[in-house]
Amino acid sequence: MSLEEINRQLADLAPSTTTDVPQLGVRVHVALSPAPPAAVVFDPMLYLVFQGAKRLLLGAREIRYGAGDLVTTAVHIPALAEVVVASAERPYRALEIPFDRQLVSALIAELGELSPAPAEAVSVHPLPAPVLDPVFRLLKLAGDPGAARILADGVKREIWYRILTGPNGATFIDLTRTNSVLGRVHEVTTWMRGHLGEPFDAGHVAALANVSVTSLYRLFKAATGESPGSYHKRLRLMEGRRRVAERSDTIQRIAATVGYASPAQFTRDYRRLFGAAPTIDFPLSAPLPR
Repeated sequence: MSLEEINRQLADLAPSTTTDVPQLGVRVHVALSPAPPAAVVFDPMLYLVFQGAKRLLLGAREIRYGAGDLVTTAVHIPALAEVVVASAERPYRALEIPFDRQLVSALIAELGELSPAPAEAVSVHPLPAPVLDPVFRLLKLAGDPGAARILADGVKREIWYRILTGPNGATFIDLTRTNSVLGRVHEVTTWMRGHLGEPFDAGHVAALANVSVTSLYRLFKAATGESPGSYHKRLRLMEGRRRVAERSDTIQRIAATVGYASPAQFTRDYRRLFGAAPTIDFPLSAPLPR
């Protein structure tokens, strides 16, 4: 099985735009040309790249990946994602398989004790060859909804088995362990993602993870490279930038939605993170409503 064969399957499912494939529970990412950085928040998942290339900006850290790479994310990661290699003739294409905690936990229970290994919140490695065949079979099921309903979960189970028993498994093994660094941070980032409009309270967030405030800061720094307060602010601003780019509402309402009482403060923090005010970052033929 080759990357090109799978890429052709992805092209059949999503010729020109990013497309959800609900019968398989996956998403096909597509870009027809290079694009400037866009605000995204990555959920825990497998992200398999079959054509083209991107780079992620995680604060001061830059991560590049392209065809033949597997990207794993274990917590909700706010980032700027930039398509750097893509064309109409050879679009950027990647497959996203969301993390399924129940499936992965059941597999780990069946596999028994697995050797401990360093786990990372975000990592990029070569796509393991044993994963390609089940991915190919999974995508083939898209054309047969009846078969997909019966067989897709089993094929995804095989994909996760190949990941867990390969060099990329440590991240997701750690994620399923409640008392692990990634397990605790995942609980916190999940809460943050759903409560962007609420003020950051270190004591409340530490209680969610069942740790002290001091331990929360230490664990969070180890997993994400920043403090929980800074991370929460970046989540807010990433969501704000996404809404600004979509022109979904006024600046005042967007600011309020992501937890800012003052549009002026939102604009200041936005400019500090992205280098330009919202109306300059995404200029319009008519001014963005305030």
